Amino acid sequence: MNRTENITDPVGAPNTIPKLMRAGVFREKGIVRVEEVPVPEVGNREVLIKVAACGVCGTDIKKIFNGYVAPPQILGHELAGTVAAVGPGVTKWKIGDRVMSFHHIPCQKCYYCQQRLFSQCAQYKTTGLTAGFTPNGGGFAEYVKAMPWVAERGIVALPGNVSFEEATFLEPINTILKAVQKARVVAGETILIQGCGPIGLQLLMVAKLAGARVFTSDPVETRRKKSLALGAVESFDPTSGKLKDEIRARSGGRGADAVLVAVAHPAVVVDALAAARPGGRVLLFAANDPVTRI
Repeated sequence: MNRTENITDPVGAPNTIPKLMRAGVFREKGIVRVEEVPVPEVGNREVLIKVAACGVCGTDIKKIFNGYVAPPQILGHELAGTVAAVGPGVTKWKIGDRVMSFHHIPCQKCYYCQQRLFSQCAQYKTTGLTAGFTPNGGGFAEYVKAMPWVAERGIVALPGNVSFEEATFLEPINTILKAVQKARVVAGETILIQGCGPIGLQLLMVAKLAGARVFTSDPVETRRKKSLALGAVESFDPTSGKLKDEIRARSGGRGADAVLVAVAHPAVVVDALAAARPGGRVLLFAANDPVTRI
């Protein structure tokens, strides 16, 4: 089987692209199989990226094990790599460029974009990165295709001192920065972050950059210690049942000005509401089922 074809870049240098690639294909609930699938064909104003690194988002895990999307799918949206091919009309990127790419890009023109409610934009809801099947990021494959609106405004050039692994954090840190801004965190406030996993720790660092006094909670001791190493004032074990009292004791009896929830567990939301001061804010970063009660 002939597995390669030659694609020429804008200045005429040949670039060998395989016709088939390996990919982790979500086939059924809880099952991802490594398969050979076609490399996406690049059309007008599109860019093909050879994936060098891809993070595993919590939403990927939920989609796989809870069946939130219909298979087959190639997931993975925290990715970075090298431009492997460009379609007609692409002038911003060339073969060999080191890049990361977002998978959701708002149109910047609609009513929701004008209100800065970007996640409600119809274009934003349309995934613009694919490795085949229904577009869903595609980073769990060797190559992904960026559709025109992503190729134009959703790809970011990487400085030479930023590794591909480091660049995979650009997508999550972007959402984390928006979350801290949406929670209106300002200098001097008392903030509680529930959950000290990768997302919770990044929320901690960004909230500290905003000048907040940050407390954390997590039932796992090693995670609590990590949050302290990254600048948390104190970290609490929520299983003690005293989280609300601990936060109030350190905020003049009021409670936290804002609570950022980085745990996908309904019971944590109850604790967040209890720990927030009257008139405070609670931001649910992690998805929480509004029906389930545990």
